[in-house]
Amino acid sequence: MSSASLPVMDDDREYRDALAAAGYTGARGAVLFCLLLAFVGAAFGSVVLAILWNIAAPGTPESMTTAIGAAAGAALGIALGLLKIRQGNLEARELVEDRQWQRLVRHEHFHGPR
Repeated sequence: MSSASLPVMDDDREYRDALAAAGYTGARGAVLFCLLLAFVGAAFGSVVLAILWNIAAPGTPESMTTAIGAAAGAALGIALGLLKIRQGNLEARELVEDRQWQRLVRHEHFHGPR
């Protein structure tokens, strides 16, 4: 590894650390959060969505309505989790970029233009 690439690696690490401090959710956190919401959604869906399915399609076997409700609830939970993670990650990136911009403006203000 050349010594010229070390400052770039440090900048990347600093950027990742700043994102983590701002609340950025990585892949592992996203998977765990979506799994949790899928479980909660399946539990909710197996009751509430199954009742709604029974109303919409009377005569469907109870086990089938429960399975359909659980699957729909899990899918809804995963979708909500992904939307929430995306929104939070966008806010974290914006916060980090704002801080970098403010740092640059302060540097230019004190040291003058280059």
